[in-house]
Amino acid sequence: MEFKCCAKNSTELEDINKTYNFLRAIADPNRLKILCVLRCGSKCVCEIIPAVGISDKLASHHLKQLKKVGLLAEKREGNFIRYSLNKKIIKEYKKIFNQVIK
Repeated sequence: MEFKCCAKNSTELEDINKTYNFLRAIADPNRLKILCVLRCGSKCVCEIIPAVGISDKLASHHLKQLKKVGLLAEKREGNFIRYSLNKKIIKEYKKIFNQVIK
């Protein structure tokens, strides 16, 4: 079966791929919990782990996936890395998502 899309140009098709990667990144309940925890402000892994209720290894995996799509920003403070929401990228994903589902 051939895929047909009403996308007008290649940029719209790229937006579809970006939206797909974004949705894949947030499709895990633990990742959504991490995003929810970070809505209250930046946190280090040692604060995220108990708030979400996952192991440090699993937290690292999920943080890596969220960083991969740009949803998280990080800032080193001494021996710790503090994670926060990348609001600029989140705003961009909202815009793209709204265009895709129009």
